[in-house]
Amino acid sequence: MTNKKLDYVDGLYVGGNKPLLENGEPFFIKKGKVGCLLCHGFTGTPLEMKGIGEFLANNGITVLGPLLPGHGTSLEDMKKTTTNDYYNELSKAYRKLTEFCDEIFICGLSLGGVLSLKFASENTVQGIIPLATPIKFKRLEGLLLATIGILLKKAAIKKSKEEKVDQKKYKIVCYDKYPIGPAASLRKTILKTRKQLSNIESPILIIQGIFDGKWVVDSSRIIFNEVSSEKKELVLLRKTSHTLTLGPEKEKVHELILKFIQKNSSLTK
Repeated sequence: MTNKKLDYVDGLYVGGNKPLLENGEPFFIKKGKVGCLLCHGFTGTPLEMKGIGEFLANNGITVLGPLLPGHGTSLEDMKKTTTNDYYNELSKAYRKLTEFCDEIFICGLSLGGVLSLKFASENTVQGIIPLATPIKFKRLEGLLLATIGILLKKAAIKKSKEEKVDQKKYKIVCYDKYPIGPAASLRKTILKTRKQLSNIESPILIIQGIFDGKWVVDSSRIIFNEVSSEKKELVLLRKTSHTLTLGPEKEKVHELILKFIQKNSSLTK
């Protein structure tokens, strides 16, 4: 574990007084006036987004990868949080980027994608890039979360074998369980955000792996169809599952994101 002083994210969450998981810290790379906020997924850390961040920075884009509250320290910390905490942190990170950038994009993985959609439905942004982002639940899972989320807020469930294989294969820094309380909170936010998709008018690039859960793949099409953006793209990756930022087509993801930012900003090619 590490507890580095991170001056570049002054005012943002860096684990409170708790030591951070190794390589789980937020990151900031200052470049030009075009910026991209990179938000990690549920139970994950900014490391999931760091490869994209370094690639974009090498192409002149200022990047900030915040750490969401309750993440990067311990599962017990996360059990005390809700999606409102995550959304407030993303909003603070966005305001931090406005100190350096005139044009700001938001790119989020899974939970980070949900937060980016919610933010864009309530604010005007240069563009959004939701990656592997659920906007619906499997019916049974949704009903269970709605019920046990109230009764078992402090409980957690183990991740699937497939998820654990991916964590080991791609060296993902995250928790090995899903906390029920925050998951139930996320469900509520997803339902609310789904109703607000038509408010989104910013350019949007949706990237989704076809080997992800069916409800997430279906979500990518729902997002594409229900946003009001005139400029919108949906890209389905043929070799990728959920953590597409670290998967076999990650370089393609990097290039897609860069081209989208170039097309929708003052960034020169």
